[in-house]
Amino acid sequence: MKSIGTPRQYACFKCRKSFKRPRFGASHDRFMTAAQQTGQLKEAAMFEAQREYKCPDCGGPSHFMGQDFKAPKHVDVKAWEAVQAFIEAGKTYYRNRGG
Repeated sequence: MKSIGTPRQYACFKCRKSFKRPRFGASHDRFMTAAQQTGQLKEAAMFEAQREYKCPDCGGPSHFMGQDFKAPKHVDVKAWEAVQAFIEAGKTYYRNRGG
């Protein structure tokens, strides 16, 4: 598997820190059969779905934030609380996605 596309943004609410982690996908080779390519795509999707990212500082859980997340300053506790409430409501930061 190889890293593809733009990295995904995650944040730890305990540390009030954001960080990026790569997305993984299948590597295609022109000599691969269609069945091999499909198998690799399925394997990469399962790997990505089961993967859990932890905070690099505290080792606690991190949360997927979306592509357009801009972290507030570390000392701005109220802004981090608002971000946490937004994410726990099941939303992510994306522009032009209705809502």
